[in-house]
Amino acid sequence: MSKVRPLAAATFLLGPAIYLAAEAITAAAWTSPSYSYADNWISDLGSATAGVFQGRELDSPLHVVMNSGFIVQGILFGIAAVLLSRTVSGRTRTFTAVTGIVTMIGYILVGTFHGSLQAQQNGTLPLHFTGATLAIFGGNVLALVLGIHWRKTPETRLIGLVSIVVGAFGLVSVVALFLTFDAGLPSGAIERGSVYTIVIWQFAVAIALLKNRANSRAPGVAATSASTSRASASN
Repeated sequence: MSKVRPLAAATFLLGPAIYLAAEAITAAAWTSPSYSYADNWISDLGSATAGVFQGRELDSPLHVVMNSGFIVQGILFGIAAVLLSRTVSGRTRTFTAVTGIVTMIGYILVGTFHGSLQAQQNGTLPLHFTGATLAIFGGNVLALVLGIHWRKTPETRLIGLVSIVVGAFGLVSVVALFLTFDAGLPSGAIERGSVYTIVIWQFAVAIALLKNRANSRAPGVAATSASTSRASASN
């Protein structure tokens, strides 16, 4: 167990870091027209073809970078969730592992099948939307459920509260996205409200795992120091 926590923390840190870097690099390369974080969807960055799709002008020259970011984030999320499941027991352990793998599959589908006019024409668009649904709902539901579980224990109450807040916000955001799809609102920003919550949760869990590991070592250090002091006094 002593090795599981740092490994889970490392994968939870690395996945979103790579994902955010891929998004920033790909968005910066999109200059004709300029990419809009408010109006363009995240998956627009992964479109392999240029053109108009759902009213948005797509032209992502570094789509390979974004799609690689989706896939790497998904794989690392799945690994981290399976490792994290080792820290809980019973049905929560099974739920954590299974939901983590489902989320991973979602990210991989998003990175493999793109949202574009070409995808709509060749019939692969449903696979893209299926992947997005699995990734967004999977990540946010996992945060919410684990948050409820962690809130029951004093040592994990804080990360439990954070998990509940970000998971609930992410789910509300994705519902809002579906309900306001044709309302002229900044759909890209609303979508990010359901995706960035997963990223925030990954970072928060990683910090909590590292802090928990550091605290678990403290008694041993204290005991060693106390033993040394007693030995010195007796001499």
